Amino acid sequence: MTATPPIPATGTPSPDASGTAPPGDGDAQPRQFALTVLVAAPAAWFFGWVVMRVRTTHGPGAAWTTAHSLWIVAFTMFAIGCVGLARLVGSRRLVGQGRLVGQGRATGPGHAVLVAATTVALVGAVLTGLQMVLDLIVGFAPTEAAMDDRYEALFAVPGVHLVCYTLAPIVFYVGLLALLVLGAVRRTAPVALVVLAGCGILAAGIGHGLPGMLRLVEGAGGLLILGALASIVRTRGGALPPA
Repeated sequence: MTATPPIPATGTPSPDASGTAPPGDGDAQPRQFALTVLVAAPAAWFFGWVVMRVRTTHGPGAAWTTAHSLWIVAFTMFAIGCVGLARLVGSRRLVGQGRLVGQGRATGPGHAVLVAATTVALVGAVLTGLQMVLDLIVGFAPTEAAMDDRYEALFAVPGVHLVCYTLAPIVFYVGLLALLVLGAVRRTAPVALVVLAGCGILAAGIGHGLPGMLRLVEGAGGLLILGALASIVRTRGGALPPA
């Protein structure tokens, strides 16, 4: 009389040949959402930039409100997207003979650096988004003179101009670039695309302070960032392992 083989419990994944249970995909959609948002963020930023550049009047108005609303959305998405980027950067998949043979995450000092870069990017995105909220509120003033008065009162608050208007964008771009560089070092992001994103960040930062038509450099930088992040997600998004 032969023994009946044990029946695995329902919902329990059977181990593969190596004895390791295959990873589940229960959180695949949230991870993919974060990466999709990472690409949508610079697109929203660029549309807001275009609205501000083509406006015919200065001061408060529909263009000011629309652009800053888009930028609030953009930096909210950047914050979410940086989490997805951090997971992408912190993952590794080893492929051999057409199949997955191993995967891992950053550990030790590498993990600490990844957490630090992610934290910097998140703090920068949140503070820059706060800047856009403040600008939006100030922009509800009825006239440009009234808006100037509101800015004067706002900047009289200690730390607001330094933290939200001077340091916040720098902190965000440094954190984002650090995440991308880590991705290049860990070979989870193509070096060429990281360099492209770096050029975009540099152009956006320099272009923001340029006058007249030279401000187009800022917009070009935003497009470079968009193209680089979209390509990184497209080429490496499948490398993200389940949690």
